[in-house]
Amino acid sequence: MYHEMDLKYKMKCFNKPVMLCDYKEDGYTKNIKKIFRENPYGHYAYFREILEQHDMTGVPFKKRLYVMKHYILFASLINKRIHIKDIKGLKNRLGIILLWIPGKIKTRIIFKVPNSITK
Repeated sequence: MYHEMDLKYKMKCFNKPVMLCDYKEDGYTKNIKKIFRENPYGHYAYFREILEQHDMTGVPFKKRLYVMKHYILFASLINKRIHIKDIKGLKNRLGIILLWIPGKIKTRIIFKVPNSITK
């Protein structure tokens, strides 16, 4: 949704706090692994959209790496095969190819995913 808004509308940035909140001990940040594990489909769709619709030309390497790692993480959590031909940009394709097996292994260890590495 935010990508679509960014393409169709102008956005205004504020260099001031818009809202002040208190950190909750049982909140989103503390439970991020649980949230990722219980709701992987929306996160997968988000990162898939980025890689399949944008080649990310001009995006810094660190941000590009973040997107690729999370794409692999959520694809692993839902046991989804990656179709490399659907990913835009040669750098993105190469990154996914190089990170696929290490990403699957790390996801399997951190989230205790029982599926095989080859899927």
